[in-house]
Amino acid sequence: MSANCAYESPEMTKLLGETLRPGGFDLTAKGISWCNWRSDHQLLDLGCGQGATVRYLNDEWGLSAKGIDPSQQLITMARKKGCDEEFMIGRGEAIPFADASFDGVLSECTLSLMDDLDQTLSEVHRVLKNRGYFFITDVYARKPEMLDELKNDPFKSCMRGLYDLDRFKDRLSKRGFQVILAEDHSELLKQLLVKTIFAYGSMNEFWKKTAGNCAAGFQETLKMCKPGYYMMIARKEK
Repeated sequence: MSANCAYESPEMTKLLGETLRPGGFDLTAKGISWCNWRSDHQLLDLGCGQGATVRYLNDEWGLSAKGIDPSQQLITMARKKGCDEEFMIGRGEAIPFADASFDGVLSECTLSLMDDLDQTLSEVHRVLKNRGYFFITDVYARKPEMLDELKNDPFKSCMRGLYDLDRFKDRLSKRGFQVILAEDHSELLKQLLVKTIFAYGSMNEFWKKTAGNCAAGFQETLKMCKPGYYMMIARKEK
């Protein structure tokens, strides 16, 4: 595990479970129902981690999905629990599939981890079929004016990648997506905060456990941005 890769830390799995995100599968189930994905549809899990969502889509909903993730460690774990062909190394900025390969793309607490968000959105648009759905859950900054302070932190987690939600909607629109649904679910972060403090004593202790010294002071910077959590469904329109 690299010193700043929180998602490869066993502490992160211990806190969040195999989904590695707030709320587990609750929002996933809501999104699947809303998008009305069927067994003949092909789905992509962008940033699949340990493969929990791909297995959930298959086992609970009978849906066909593939997952990509840049972490060899996490992909190895995913393959041990599923089929090798379902999981492969890949980055959102260069999705290793042909144009119009998928009826739906899921990105759950992973867009905020991308090195180049605009390139990732362009890649998602490319691999989606026309009128395919892009299902997103992620963190955002309720005080986006403080984001510059956070971007300078070396710590690698979705929390360091908070973004301005209004500007994000504009970016989707410019790349041919129409936002169909947007909901705030910041209560899931509040629940996670309480759980973390109960388990570790403080958020600072948790970040130190997951990423060592590079997480020092991260929580204080994070608080200035007032993190929130949202669910969004966008459709490829052109």
